[in-house]
Amino acid sequence: MKKQINKINRGEAVDSYLLILPLLVLLGVFIIFPVISNFIYSFTKWKGMGSAEFIGLDNFRALIKDEIFWTSIKNSAILILFIPFGVLLPLALAAILRTGLKGWSFFRAVIYIPNILGYVIIGMVFNIILRDNGPLNSFLNFAGLGSFAHDWLIQSKSALASLGVVFVIWIKLGFGCIYFLASMSSIDEQLYDAAKLDGANWWSTFWNVTVPSIKFAIQFFIVLSFIELFARAFPFVYAFTRGGPGFGTFTLEYGIYNSGFVGFNMGYSSAWAVVLFLLCSIIAIAQVKLMKDNI
Repeated sequence: MKKQINKINRGEAVDSYLLILPLLVLLGVFIIFPVISNFIYSFTKWKGMGSAEFIGLDNFRALIKDEIFWTSIKNSAILILFIPFGVLLPLALAAILRTGLKGWSFFRAVIYIPNILGYVIIGMVFNIILRDNGPLNSFLNFAGLGSFAHDWLIQSKSALASLGVVFVIWIKLGFGCIYFLASMSSIDEQLYDAAKLDGANWWSTFWNVTVPSIKFAIQFFIVLSFIELFARAFPFVYAFTRGGPGFGTFTLEYGIYNSGFVGFNMGYSSAWAVVLFLLCSIIAIAQVKLMKDNI
């Protein structure tokens, strides 16, 4: 009997491995192999074609002395400051829509539109909107607020702030709202009834009932926001500002592209990618550990 059970268990195990084998092959070919190759090429001088010359840690030494690299680190750190607003705004909006706001289905559809459009399209549209002769300045002049009108993308500070507002906050507003609405649907209505009986206002109910009840969902959205910022911002930055003005919106991702596909120095570009990989790994591990500790 035991032999028969063991045989069945082994058969089920073999079937399980066969089912996930295609996924493991794809994972190895398109993720694991490129990551390992990138680490290897980061120690070489390579133009992307021909043979690679091993140069040890020279790429990383050059990286440490590269002012553009440190500018990209600073810009990324500033953009991180927009993440709390990118989380709180859709969270609060979802809480408002959940109360049964009239026409909430329409609002939900409208704010989700950015998720339908691609990053390149949105980047090009906002590049036009924020130009000196763009719709935003035209509206400000029409409204008698011409003193606030200027070319938002010609100055480093305003360009980086615009990048943070549009990419970190606005683009994810629709998805975040739908995501948090779905999470709030699992909250026991009796908790809200109890809060009303205690005389709690909207803000107190939101902070003491809604937020603690979906804490895990909020933490996951924060992790997702970090991943989006560090690993998926390139197409938007490329269409929005091309990393400019100067290096005002230069990010680590854009540095990888600029070194590899503009400067044709794939070895140095791989060193940039290694730093980005390590930063993302540290952030992901820290946040996943935090999430596990709070479960």
